[in-house]
Amino acid sequence: MRIRPVTIILCVLLIGAVAAIALIAPDTMEAKRMLHIEQAATPTPTADVRSMLMITPDPNVTPKPTAFLLKNGVEGDEVKNLQRRLKELGYYSGGVDGQYGPGTQDAVIRFQTQHGLTADGIVGEGTRSAVYAQAAQTFIPTPAPTPTPGLLKKGDDGESVKAMQQRLKELGYYNGSVDGDFGGGTEEAVRLFQSQNGLDVDGVAAKKTFSLLYSEDAKQVTATPTPDPNAMPMLVNRDHPIDESYQPRDLVKLKNVIPSSVATVKGSDIEGDRTAVNAMIEMFKDAHAEGVDDWQISAGYRSYKYQKKLFDNSVQDFRNQGFSQTNAVSATRQTVADPGTSEHHTGLAFDINVPGTIFKGTPEQIWLHKHCWDYGFVIRYQEDKESITGYLAECWHIRYVGLPHSITMRDRNLCLEEYLGVV
Repeated sequence: MRIRPVTIILCVLLIGAVAAIALIAPDTMEAKRMLHIEQAATPTPTADVRSMLMITPDPNVTPKPTAFLLKNGVEGDEVKNLQRRLKELGYYSGGVDGQYGPGTQDAVIRFQTQHGLTADGIVGEGTRSAVYAQAAQTFIPTPAPTPTPGLLKKGDDGESVKAMQQRLKELGYYNGSVDGDFGGGTEEAVRLFQSQNGLDVDGVAAKKTFSLLYSEDAKQVTATPTPDPNAMPMLVNRDHPIDESYQPRDLVKLKNVIPSSVATVKGSDIEGDRTAVNAMIEMFKDAHAEGVDDWQISAGYRSYKYQKKLFDNSVQDFRNQGFSQTNAVSATRQTVADPGTSEHHTGLAFDINVPGTIFKGTPEQIWLHKHCWDYGFVIRYQEDKESITGYLAECWHIRYVGLPHSITMRDRNLCLEEYLGVV
């Protein structure tokens, strides 16, 4: 029997299929076994989102984004808004470019410093709230420190003078305009400050004056007490000298306080007691009102040292004329007081004259001898009192003793020694 080729091919295919089934059967059985094990395990629950979907969000609540730090290197719209706001407040002057660089950082530090925040240049929640708050302060620049000038004196001007005037005004020594001009009023304020704070009184603001003026140790002004009208006048003569260390407590420069329209002050450094000078100004003004107006003041306060110089120079002049030392000293004592015995040491005595002429016989001399008593002055060395005072008459020398002492001395024709009862 002949077998057909087709039958042979089908048999080969059948044998191949059986062999393949035999090869994969073990894996199939193992897979089926694992499926049964997994199906027996507890299934993982699936989340039920139905209840979540039923929640209705509150339309009045805007979700707040999580704040993040702004610092060097950050960029974006948040930085741009920050720059814009800092620019409005005056802390930032750069471009609004959204780049957080050194300029933005410096502006943040300035803002933090002025608002008492930690000045780290980083914008966190605290700094951010302060920046956008309505109460945010505008930038107040810190003034650059002005170096203390080495020396200021009359005639100077500028900001340093203005600062000094302001400080003197705060302490009560100056009541003029804070205009930066170092004039007579400013000089007197400096002198008063120096006098009341134990400094050398020269009206020049140098290192020691500045150091004390701007320190916490600077004293407020102490008002000069009004002279007691019951206190007896001070007597200075050969029998009652003053000590070499004596210094009047309230001297003013006449050039600074006496208007040139009232009287000419011959020397720029002539000083006098403040109370006596004020009385003299009033006296000259009244004289002007009566048409007597050509007044000059040629001498005021003299220190012990200066008086000694005058005395020694006079002695030398007489020596040059052939006088012996003894005779030269005697001749000098007729017109120049020994150091310590001059009334000029008190700051209460002044020499008055008329420019360019002899004072005696002028309308000014006549008016002065008649009216000075009404202002607290006396003609200290009169012609009929030379044996008592020890000096030749000086029609130009007036001395402030105050009221009512001057009126009593005039009415009773007494010189100061007689009035004080020491003759």
